[in-house]
Amino acid sequence: MTIELLDTNRNITKVNSIDEIPKDLQGINSVQIINYAKKDIPVFEKLFSIDAAILDNSEDIEISSHYLEKEDQLAFNFSFPYFSSHNKIEEVIVSFILKEKIMLSFMDINFEKFIPENKKQEHFDKTKNRPFTIDSFLQMMIGIVPDYFADLTEIISKNIKTIYLRLQKENDFSEQGLNEITALKFNNFIVKESLNEFRRILLLLRKSDKLQLEVKEAILMELTDLTVINEYVQNNFERLEDLKDYVSTRIDLQQNKIFKTLTIITMCISLPMLVAGIYGMNFENMPELDWKYGYAFAITLIVACFVGPLIWFKRKKWLN
Repeated sequence: MTIELLDTNRNITKVNSIDEIPKDLQGINSVQIINYAKKDIPVFEKLFSIDAAILDNSEDIEISSHYLEKEDQLAFNFSFPYFSSHNKIEEVIVSFILKEKIMLSFMDINFEKFIPENKKQEHFDKTKNRPFTIDSFLQMMIGIVPDYFADLTEIISKNIKTIYLRLQKENDFSEQGLNEITALKFNNFIVKESLNEFRRILLLLRKSDKLQLEVKEAILMELTDLTVINEYVQNNFERLEDLKDYVSTRIDLQQNKIFKTLTIITMCISLPMLVAGIYGMNFENMPELDWKYGYAFAITLIVACFVGPLIWFKRKKWLN
C-alpha cells in the first residue's frame, strides 16, 4: 500500500502504511491511497471521520452505488480505463471522498501515471494560486479526465485506421483479422461505458448544493465536450462494424474461390473416373475390348472428359 499526503503548500509526502501517517493532520489537504486492502477501510474511516460505504458497491450498476452525498461529505467513484502492457484496455475503479477541508482518493493502481505529465501540470497550474478546496480539486479533475478520454478515443481511432489500411493491402485473410477487430471493439466498449459513467457523475455533481456556480459552469462545459467525445466513440463502433463486414466479405470471397476451385477439380476428375470405371467392369460383351484402337479410344475419351470441362469453365470465366 502507498499513501500520498498533499499539504497546503502542495508538498507531497509518501508513506507505506497507516501507522506512518502523521498524527497531526492539520495542513493535509489530500490523501491518496493506492493498492489498499478492505481491512484497512475501517481504519481510514475512523482516522479521517468519513463514511467509506461507497467503496463496497463500486461494481453495482445503480447510480446510488457510485454517488453518495451527505451533509458533511461528498463521495463518488467511476471506472478509469487504461491500456495494459498487452495493448488491451483494462479498468480500475477510482473512488473519491471529499469533506470540507480534505479529499481522499482510493484506487488499486495510481491512475495518474497514465495521464501525460504536461496535461497534469497544465491543470495543476490553473489552480496553484487558489486555496485547495473541494471546488478547486473538482475543477482540476473535470479538466483532466475528459481530456484523457479524448486521447484514449483518438488512440483507438488511429488503431482502427491502421488495421484498416493494413488489411486492405493483404490478399489472404484469416480469423486473426476478425479477432483484432473484436479486441478493438471491446476496448471501445470499455471506454464508452466508463465515459457514460463519468458523465452521470458530473450531472449529479452539477445538481449538488455543495459546489460553487463557477464549478457548475465548468462541469457544463466539460459535459458538452464529453458529448462530442461520445459521438467519436460511436463513430469508432461504426468503423469497426464496416471493417468487420469488409473482412467477412473478403473471407467469403476467398472461400468461394476455394469452393470454385474444388468444383472444377472434382468435375474434371469425375468424368475420366467414370470412363475408367465403365471399362473396368470387365463385361464379356464389350466391343472395345476386341477393337484394335480400343485402348487409344479409351485414353482419348478420358483426356476429352478432362479437357472438355476445363474449356467450359474457361468460357464461364471460372478459371480467371
